Amino acid sequence: MPTPHEFFSTIDSVLSGPHPPTPHQRIQLVHSIRSSIPLFQSLLCYPGPKASDRSQVQSKEVRLPDSPIIPLDDIDVHIALKLSDDLNLNEIECIRLLVCTNKEWILFGREPLEIYRLAAGLWYTERRSVITSLHTLLRAVVLDHGLEADLLADIQKYLEDLFDSGLRQRLIALIKELNREEPAGFGGPHSERYVIDFKGAVVERKAAVAQERLLLSHCLVLSVLVWRMSPNEVKDVFAVLRDCAAEVDEHDDTKKLQITISLMFSLVISFVSDALSSSSVKTSLLSHDATFRIEFQKLVMTEGNYPNVEGFVDVVRLAWAVHLIYTQDHGAAMESTLASDSRDLTPVQACLETICSRNVFQFLLVKVLQTPFYQNEDEDIVYVYDGYMHKLMMCFLSHPFTRAKVKEMKEKAMSALDPYIQQRSDEHLDGANLLHAPVICKPFASILELVSEIYRRQPELLYGNDDLWTFVNFAGEDHTNIPTLVAFLGMLKVLASTQEGASKVFELLQGKMFRRVGWGTLFDCLSIYDERFRRSLQSSGAPLPDIQDGDAQALVAYLNVLQKVVENGDPNERKKWFPDIEPLFKLLSYENVPPYLKGALRDAISSFIGISPVLKDTIWSYLEKYDLPVVVGPPPGSSGFQFPSQVYDMQFELNEVEARRERYPSTISFVNLLNALISQERDVSDRGRRFVGIFRFVYDHVFRPFPQRAYADPKEKWQLVISCLQHFHMVLSMYDICDEDVNNALDRSQQLSATLNSTLEVQLPVIELLKDFMSGKVVFRNVMGIILMGVNSLINDRTKQVHGYLLEKAIHLSLEIIILVFERDLFLAECWRPLYQPLDIVLSQDHNHIISLLEYVRYDFLPQIQLCSIKIASILSSRMAGLVPLLLKANAAKYLIEDYAACLGERFDESVVVENTKDDPGVLIMQLLIDNIRQPAPSLTHLLLKFDVNGPVEKTQLQPKYHFSCLKVILDSLEKLLRPELNALLYEFGFQLLYELCLDPLTSGPIVDLLSIKKYQFFSKHLESVCAAPLPKRTSNQALRISTLHQRGWLLKLLALELHSADMAEASHRETCMAIISHTFGHCAGDNCTEPNSSKTIEAHASGFLCGTGKNKALECLEIIQFKPPDIALRYPQFFLNMKYHTQVEDILRNPSTSEMGGVYYYSERGDRLIDVEAFHDRLWQMLKVSSPQAISHLNEVEKEALREGIQQLLRWGWKYNKNLEEQAAQLHMLTGWSHIVEVSISRKLLFIEDHSQLLFELLDASLSASASPDCSLKMALILSHVALTCMAKLRDERFLCPGGSDSDIVTCLDIVSVKQLPNGACHSILFKLMMAILRIESSEALRRRQYGLLLIYFQYCRSIFDPEIPASVLDFLLREEQGDDELNLQKIDKEQADLARANFAILKKDAQAVIDLVSKDAVEGSEVCKAMAFYVLDVFISIDQERFFLNLLQSKEIPRSSLLDVSNFFCKDSRRSLEALQRFCTLEAQLAFLLRISHKYNRHGAKILLSTGALEHLGSCRAMNLQNKGLARQSGTILKRGQTGEGDKQHLLVTLILRLVSSLTSLVDSSEFLEVKNKIVREVLDFVKSQQLVFDHILREDISVADEGTLERINLVVSILSRIWPYEENDEHGFLQGLFSMMISVFQLDIGSTDFGRLSDSVENRRNSELIMFRLCFSLLSYLYFLITKKLIRLQVSNSTGGLAESVSQQQPTLVALAHLLDSLTIALVRAGEEKFLLLNKIQNINELSRQEVDEIINVCMRQDCLSPNDNIRKRRYIAMVEMCRMAGKRDQLIILLLQLAECLFNILLIHLQDRNTDLGDLSFLCEKLHPNLQKLEQLREDKIGHNLKLFHRTITTLKELSVRNLAL
Repeated sequence: MPTPHEFFSTIDSVLSGPHPPTPHQRIQLVHSIRSSIPLFQSLLCYPGPKASDRSQVQSKEVRLPDSPIIPLDDIDVHIALKLSDDLNLNEIECIRLLVCTNKEWILFGREPLEIYRLAAGLWYTERRSVITSLHTLLRAVVLDHGLEADLLADIQKYLEDLFDSGLRQRLIALIKELNREEPAGFGGPHSERYVIDFKGAVVERKAAVAQERLLLSHCLVLSVLVWRMSPNEVKDVFAVLRDCAAEVDEHDDTKKLQITISLMFSLVISFVSDALSSSSVKTSLLSHDATFRIEFQKLVMTEGNYPNVEGFVDVVRLAWAVHLIYTQDHGAAMESTLASDSRDLTPVQACLETICSRNVFQFLLVKVLQTPFYQNEDEDIVYVYDGYMHKLMMCFLSHPFTRAKVKEMKEKAMSALDPYIQQRSDEHLDGANLLHAPVICKPFASILELVSEIYRRQPELLYGNDDLWTFVNFAGEDHTNIPTLVAFLGMLKVLASTQEGASKVFELLQGKMFRRVGWGTLFDCLSIYDERFRRSLQSSGAPLPDIQDGDAQALVAYLNVLQKVVENGDPNERKKWFPDIEPLFKLLSYENVPPYLKGALRDAISSFIGISPVLKDTIWSYLEKYDLPVVVGPPPGSSGFQFPSQVYDMQFELNEVEARRERYPSTISFVNLLNALISQERDVSDRGRRFVGIFRFVYDHVFRPFPQRAYADPKEKWQLVISCLQHFHMVLSMYDICDEDVNNALDRSQQLSATLNSTLEVQLPVIELLKDFMSGKVVFRNVMGIILMGVNSLINDRTKQVHGYLLEKAIHLSLEIIILVFERDLFLAECWRPLYQPLDIVLSQDHNHIISLLEYVRYDFLPQIQLCSIKIASILSSRMAGLVPLLLKANAAKYLIEDYAACLGERFDESVVVENTKDDPGVLIMQLLIDNIRQPAPSLTHLLLKFDVNGPVEKTQLQPKYHFSCLKVILDSLEKLLRPELNALLYEFGFQLLYELCLDPLTSGPIVDLLSIKKYQFFSKHLESVCAAPLPKRTSNQALRISTLHQRGWLLKLLALELHSADMAEASHRETCMAIISHTFGHCAGDNCTEPNSSKTIEAHASGFLCGTGKNKALECLEIIQFKPPDIALRYPQFFLNMKYHTQVEDILRNPSTSEMGGVYYYSERGDRLIDVEAFHDRLWQMLKVSSPQAISHLNEVEKEALREGIQQLLRWGWKYNKNLEEQAAQLHMLTGWSHIVEVSISRKLLFIEDHSQLLFELLDASLSASASPDCSLKMALILSHVALTCMAKLRDERFLCPGGSDSDIVTCLDIVSVKQLPNGACHSILFKLMMAILRIESSEALRRRQYGLLLIYFQYCRSIFDPEIPASVLDFLLREEQGDDELNLQKIDKEQADLARANFAILKKDAQAVIDLVSKDAVEGSEVCKAMAFYVLDVFISIDQERFFLNLLQSKEIPRSSLLDVSNFFCKDSRRSLEALQRFCTLEAQLAFLLRISHKYNRHGAKILLSTGALEHLGSCRAMNLQNKGLARQSGTILKRGQTGEGDKQHLLVTLILRLVSSLTSLVDSSEFLEVKNKIVREVLDFVKSQQLVFDHILREDISVADEGTLERINLVVSILSRIWPYEENDEHGFLQGLFSMMISVFQLDIGSTDFGRLSDSVENRRNSELIMFRLCFSLLSYLYFLITKKLIRLQVSNSTGGLAESVSQQQPTLVALAHLLDSLTIALVRAGEEKFLLLNKIQNINELSRQEVDEIINVCMRQDCLSPNDNIRKRRYIAMVEMCRMAGKRDQLIILLLQLAECLFNILLIHLQDRNTDLGDLSFLCEKLHPNLQKLEQLREDKIGHNLKLFHRTITTLKELSVRNLAL
């Protein structure tokens, strides 16, 4: 069985929701109801104390059902026994209660009394849930809120069975028992008096029990409508009613009176429904029991001694009389049997005589319906009460028997003496006094008043009520008595509350229905008195005649009817009803007219204002003509100028006439009338200047002294205040302020005005009002005085005083005025300081002001007051840094925390849809919390969420289960997510709040720790229920769909944040991350954090990618997001297109301003810019009236209808646009959250995920598929492409990570090639979908940049399965050594790579033209970044090109030529840090790389293509080379300093790129015949070299010993170029040959092979790289020297000492001794490289035998510590070390190959010289002596260490040794 709270939540969510329940909800409801039958059958019956259970508790060991033994301590035992004694509860049940309390509230560290109160409060909460569940079921059946009929029938059948089994008797018994002073009631005399409720507030136990009794009484009332009472139940209820009524004290016990009223109405409903059922299908239960009728007649007619009890009994007597009449009535025969069977009506007559003599109608009116207790009752219950009061009175008034009694009462009332004849005194009676005159209490007048009150409350009961109108016709006849006439007109006033009723009332008074009652009587009377007064004024000295009090009251009643008729009449008909309203104004100026009559006149006049603008102007003119003037003098008490004579104006009437009577109806009506007139003014250009006199009157004479005035009626006091506040509110809201007004106001403030009138002429009401508030003057003080009454006083008056609702309205207006001032004060304060300060500074001068403003969040009778308080809190929190310390100092913080939490909790529990989210207190509180997160600590958010505001916020240990706060409410609500249709926006802001808290540095630590604990498990809880659940349908509930998307977006971002920032060393965070990953992506890798078993061959792994392993939550979420965004395109109405209005509409929509600034947009609570439909409507009509007023006036009816329909169509589009735009934003938000969690997971937590490659492929494939979909918007495609880019980059990087999934610590060389490479089929799928995404119709440059990056990474991924730094020869050797047989054939892998390359080319070839067109366009027209990306893509296309397919396409678009033109036209700004310059450099770099790719890819053909386009001319004219030349010239042979960053480094890089391209182009020279010295290609290259002489010469002169890698590369390129083309130059006038010779001399003399070679600051690895580059340079130089020796037959001398020079040159040449020195370096390097390679290979083979320390040393030497974390195991460390050693071995092998080639060239040169006998070379024996030791060392090299075939190498060495020995012998 569900718990009471769960049961109530289920019932409430299903039956009180705004939408019909779903099938699942219905099943859940039916199941819950069936399982709760025992709960209701034994309603609030709990097991009592038991001796055995008490002994078990005292033994300190208790076993609850389905739980282990619970140990107890002394305090637990004491509390449990105390609960048992005080609550009459079983001891074991008390232990269960303590256990549940500990789950709900943390009990550790609390005092025993607090624990007791919490447990007792939880028990009462459970009881309340049970009662409320029953109440909800009853209300659903009785009130029928649109539920399905079959569901209601099922619930009703269930309830009927319950009541048939005795549930009602239990309800009656509980109402009686709970009122006793005993443990089972509201507590014994020694019981604890207080409990703590679910809000954490301490409440009186008696109050909690009283609330239970009230709910039970409501259930009793509703039960009568479900299952009628039996006779015994009626008698029981009547007995309880008498008991309860005897205890009622109407002054201080609201609940008791409400319970008594409920009991009374349960009997009334029972009698009325039973009586009415006697003539229907159902039979009467009570009338057939004769015994009951006799007994109950005796009971009900027994009189008591308590008047209050008798009043309630009289109501029962009335209902009983109606029941008797109708149950004895048998249709139409009733009248014929009245005379013959009068005996049966004797009880009826007795009842009627009693109730009429006691005037029960007056009791019902005054003591029930008009009491605050009745008005503050539950709305649904009051609706039932009013409905049955309507039935009761209609039965009473429509039956012939009772109608005769009513007629008798009317005749008595008419024959009574008119009281107004005798009421003559100096103090005239006003309306309020007359209502309490004795004659008014006559039954007939009371009936009229009672009927009026019933239908005033429920005007919808008037529709189709023929009996009522029959009674109206009867009651309106032959009035001879003023009180009855007043009462009758009061009833007509109520009947005119509806449009239909207003029309009927007007016709009644307009026609001849009543002889003495009609509109003519009203206007004739007004005219007669006006005539009398005018004649009196014309008679000199004659006093004005008085208006009879009766006439005045009758006129007031008539005017009230007139007001209602005009207000509610049909707008078209009411224009014709009263053509002449001038008589209403004529009596306003006379002094002897009673103020209350003037008030009624002005109220009636105000109803005509809204009829038409013309009538409004007429009213203004009549007021100026007839009404009292407003002569504004100095304010009371001032010492200003005094007027010489007294004038009878409004000031005089207020202060002299009304003040003496202490009643102010005239002033109230006067201000209200002016407020209504001013509010209708559309011309606000003068900003209220023409109404400044009215403002001053209200300001100085009405509102200023109101606290000091005396009031006979408190209602009038607050009516007067409300009228003034409405005036101020209107002034602040209607009028804007311009800069000129601000400056003028400041000037006036600094000068003293000469006269009052001159001051008034320039005053603006809005300015004066703001100045008052900003200086703390009159209005501010009075408004704050109203607010300072406090929320407790307001609650008390609202519930117990008749004027409470007026005080409520006054406080509401005061708070709104404060908010309006807050909206403008900052702007004005900037100009008005120091005379005027912002309002928050004025308020802060008294802390009570701040506290009073904030505490109104507790007031829940009027939600608007709560909203104002929350808004003020939001404003103050943003302005006052010390708000929280202020609250702490005033001891108001605790109550404010609880009040906000209670308000938020009530909002979560509400079942009403709030249409406007700006009026939603829950939304405002959430926004308040979110907005204040970033405020300086301690902020209001920290306070309300119960952070530690007395210490460092970041060190808070949050305990929401310990303290009641907004955080507890939010977490509890998010945990259950009940009522998603109602609370969706709150849940959305809840997730956002938690995300923002986790993001904030101060709050992130405490909130993340809280959410990570097992008690909440928040991060992983909602992945299944929220993120992967289907979305609501757009057609059924789009708002819920939008909010659901936002909820998931915030939740996913929250989870991503936890994954990103979690400390994996902490167990809670580690478990949380593992749970998130497990729920998001499937299985987690476990605690070892090792990768899954991926040490498989590619063949074995291939099938997994294509088949998949099932969808994970991440993919399911992506599928949910993949829906077509709603269309927001505007389709203009045909009429607008025909009239050419659509361009003006576009201009309106193009203006981005908000509606406050003249636009048509506003920003929602989420930040979406939406269309303000109302502002849009106004702007459309304004556009039409301004642009073509004449054209509109000449439209016919059809065209006008088309125009109106067109505007409506645009407005409907605006509404739909808002919803669809919100949905698009929500969809994008969820996708953003999804991308965050995916990218963070694969970037930072990939090791926790099993089968990396499979997951990455699935995510990549899904992202590409989604981005290529036609339903995918551009913004979504951007996000998806970024996710795909991350996945592809991770796939690329992840290939060479340590394979996981093995429990062994052993690694093998096979692991290097067994990487997680996707099979070819998966790669094909990626490329195909990527092409679809690139070629999508809707695209952008930003999107294509990401797609180009993705394409580049993809081809990087596809290039090789091996690490490019590990040569195949090393892998081949290691695999052969490890496997013996070549099981993993490298050739087979190469074949698969070739197949993949061909397939990639085939896929690209299908859409080649479209792709090339798109990429080429970006390469030419895009931004610099896009150009660079596009050229890199073209570079890739060229690299995989086959049969010159792409080259031909690019040539047809002249891309190579345009690239060269860009290079030629390159221009760099002087600013080295310019982003534009850097981007341009990058573009140029990409273009040069593209050109270089063409040259390399197509060799001779590519070079010819480039040369044919003038490549060398363009390269030579490149500004980078020119800048280099200019720099050389300026700096006297010195280029930009080394190490300089910025533009110089970029220029060096570009020079390098250009030299690479030129070097590549010189490949054509090698293929030319040597004799073709005039070859065109050679000439072009030579011209380029000569044009760049300075560059080449400087590079050749660089100091090689200290050159960095970039400089060495440029030197090598220059040498390579010169060595190829300079032999064709016949003369060396440029000195390049000497430069090369000089370089040879310097380079050959260097000790390149030594271990100390290179810069000391470089690492060992960098030195090895420099060594490799130096030997490449040596090889280039030696190759050129070999060319000169072989082709040009020059010979080298042994040394320079011989003085011999080559005949063909006159420069200094390198010597053979220098070559011998080079051989020294070569020998050292070759021997060392062989040894290092051999050692590395041995270490690789023995890697599993190395200790962790040795492995870490290897990693440190390789400087790859960044690849490790302290938690990595030895297997991963060994793998990294093995890979790094393989790379080092590969570099050593690369050096060995280069050294062998260099040695071969060097040996050939030496052989040529040693074999040449014709040239004198010098002392060859000296040379041979230097050569011999090195030759000996080289001869000892072995192939097993070198790894290459050395047969030819050894043969050459042997020959060279023989020659050297021979020369030594000579």
